[in-house]
Amino acid sequence: MENLMVEMRSKFADHDDFFIEEELIHQTVIYLMGFKTLIDYPKSNQYIRQMASSAASVDELLTNLSDRLDVGSEQMVNAVLEGKLIFVIQKDQRNAIVDPVALNLTRSIDEPKNESPIQASMDAFVEDLNTNVGLIRKRLKTDRLLHCSFQVGELEKRNLSMLYINGRAPNDLVEKVNQQLKQIDTDIESIDDLNRHFGLRKWSPVSHFFPTEVPIQAIHSLKKNRIVLLLDNYPFALVFPHLLLDMFSIVNDRNFPYILSVMLRVLRVVGAVLTLILPALYVALVSVNPEIFKFDLALFVAKSREGIPVPALLETIIMVVLIDLILEAIVRLPKSIGPTISMVGGVILGQAMVEAKLVSTLLVIVITAIVISSSVVAGIQNSLYIRLLKYPILILASIFGILGIFTGLALTGIYLASLTSFHIPYTTFHMKREGDTK
Repeated sequence: MENLMVEMRSKFADHDDFFIEEELIHQTVIYLMGFKTLIDYPKSNQYIRQMASSAASVDELLTNLSDRLDVGSEQMVNAVLEGKLIFVIQKDQRNAIVDPVALNLTRSIDEPKNESPIQASMDAFVEDLNTNVGLIRKRLKTDRLLHCSFQVGELEKRNLSMLYINGRAPNDLVEKVNQQLKQIDTDIESIDDLNRHFGLRKWSPVSHFFPTEVPIQAIHSLKKNRIVLLLDNYPFALVFPHLLLDMFSIVNDRNFPYILSVMLRVLRVVGAVLTLILPALYVALVSVNPEIFKFDLALFVAKSREGIPVPALLETIIMVVLIDLILEAIVRLPKSIGPTISMVGGVILGQAMVEAKLVSTLLVIVITAIVISSSVVAGIQNSLYIRLLKYPILILASIFGILGIFTGLALTGIYLASLTSFHIPYTTFHMKREGDTK
């Protein structure tokens, strides 16, 4: 046991937050070890002494405190890293791994920050894995909700949970996901790391997972025969597989009459299409196919571009890239500065560029419509990749005009249809329980 104490001191010699405290209980010297950044030591020590007052001996105290007794050094090291308290009796060469009073390092359940539920529960997932699983179980009270736990990573061991409804999620899909998660032997620092283990193409903008921070959305996905993954220290649920309709249909729509929910979904589809084609349509009609306009409308467009020294393609690319930069800046900057940047970038800068004859007033209207339409789809990830897909269509429109737009849309549809998650197409409308799709 003395060698064990020396090994633990040596193992954590470079950790300034590691402690070894000597205490006297029942006339026996004991040692308590752990990380002071993870353990509330005064309260943990008080708890142990309260347990000791009702125990006849130190051996009985060990039995009352824990069922993990006399473990090896490797288990003790792992326990310390997990935030456990190590109880050591050097005289009798005994030890135990004790659940301490932990420091409160997690935030409480709060409102969603990235999603805005309407007429729905305002709870959001947090960083604690058990809390997130509890938020789902609290609402989905059925024994058919199955929960499988995994520990992934090499240097950073992270807990990962897989939830699905037995009889709803296809058995072959559950088996494939289960097998894939067991094979992860590298650290999972981001969702992109998890994507690569599920076979995502390196340069694909579409993820295998649809992230949501709202428990009711995760439960809705479970009822739709999907699998939900929860990762420790990540306040989002990852719905698998991610399907195209996820960006157009959300569970909050069901709080409205059917006709209104259909209208909302149609508006999201229109917004996605406008984001893809509006800048390309402007370039095609101004520089390649102006003959499509009526004479009066053609004169209006020509007058709006009068005095602009750059071609329509370069003018559009400058504005589109500038708007994307402004949107990214608003997201990254503190909330106290973000509104100011949006005003400077969206109003003052736009007006200055029009007055300086660098862009046309018609293009400013088009860009404003793009910003609004790209924001109506569900999920910031979906909004980002739609904004990315508009660039190839814009280039094709500058070369082939209207024909280039149709070609770009066709190629985009073909590309999205080619994406699969474990042989489930991204463009699937609905997953059947038996695993087939339609």
